Amino acid sequence: MKNTKIYCLILFVIGAISMNNAQSQSESSLFGLKMGAGVYSFTGGELQNPTPLLGYVAGIYVHDPLEDNRFHVQGGVDVRFRGGNFNNAKSTDSAANRAYTQISLVTVDFPISMLVSLQPKKREKAWFLNVGIIPSYIIRSVVYVSAEKIPLNSAVYLQTWDNLPLKPIEYLAHIGVQMKDEQFGYDFGINVGVSDMNNNFKIDGIYPATGTGKRISTVALEASLLF
Repeated sequence: MKNTKIYCLILFVIGAISMNNAQSQSESSLFGLKMGAGVYSFTGGELQNPTPLLGYVAGIYVHDPLEDNRFHVQGGVDVRFRGGNFNNAKSTDSAANRAYTQISLVTVDFPISMLVSLQPKKREKAWFLNVGIIPSYIIRSVVYVSAEKIPLNSAVYLQTWDNLPLKPIEYLAHIGVQMKDEQFGYDFGINVGVSDMNNNFKIDGIYPATGTGKRISTVALEASLLF
């Protein structure tokens, strides 16, 4: 996880610079920092008994001036700590110690969206519909087993761990609402995976058995502060 901490530090530094530059621009600053949390889970038929996982997001964004026009373009770079829990480790189950109970993902994401003003005559604290797509690149993926959530590959040195058999890029559709003021704002949204991440997902020794070839996607509900 050392590399992910470096990525986050870079984002925070760039975000701080962006906010400092934004102060010298117009009322509707073009650059900003996003920090938030979300509830994440897996969908599809390959992974059994998914349940929500609390995760986090931090990133930077840029958009054109949010004035006059109804339609605007916004892009950015995010780091997400996401994944999902699984209700597989039951106390009466003889396979509980090898039941997978969590999959964690660390991703770098590149959201691209259209902002549609819901209050075109209002310049301050106006709400926007945020619709777009998020290409998401997986940096690290880990599966945990048993109720204690022990990494399956914990016997191997961290830097030699292989990622899970998932496609390295997932594409997510995004829809939400966003409010932006001079100093801060809010963003609420839903991210739904539209691509199949299954890359011959079969891991020996875990329960329930994998390798059915069914779909693996993710879904998320997020809330963030914009600065």
